[in-house]
Amino acid sequence: MLQGQEAGGGATAAATVRSAPLVAVEGDIVTLNWKCFSEEGELLESSDQSEDPTTFEVGAGDIVGNRLFEAFDEAVRGLAVGDITELKAEGGEWKPELLFMVPREHEEIQRLEGRYKNMGGLKEGLVIQLSNGGMALVVKEDEASVTLDANNMLAGKSLLFQLELVAIDRPSS
Repeated sequence: MLQGQEAGGGATAAATVRSAPLVAVEGDIVTLNWKCFSEEGELLESSDQSEDPTTFEVGAGDIVGNRLFEAFDEAVRGLAVGDITELKAEGGEWKPELLFMVPREHEEIQRLEGRYKNMGGLKEGLVIQLSNGGMALVVKEDEASVTLDANNMLAGKSLLFQLELVAIDRPSS
């Protein structure tokens, strides 16, 4: 912004006045575009694919209790609109005890078969919700049993997120 200032002798001098860019702080509503890459650099998912940028209140990560969301929340603090940052996320250790084979006649498998019947039943690659609320991946299925992996879907993997801050809305006090 240019402002005219009167200099000595009645002449007007132009001075450039620059304000510091608005940066994200706790309480701001921020909007991000993001991309998620595999360890090998393959683009796995992005906000472009979902057609929805991610919007949240800075500081809400403490309340939500999701580690990835907490990391996003921390990463945007101090960023200005247009800034891009990267964040590495580790999926944690893969635990072999969370891989289990369940006989087809087990009541949980029967319940799941009914629930996912309209999706073709329990098929390899299907992510299902167990009766305890946990998620599992159907790893293998045959006539006698279904093998489920209840590990976090990112277990044993690292992901790289590229975050671009596209908007900051600071609620007025």
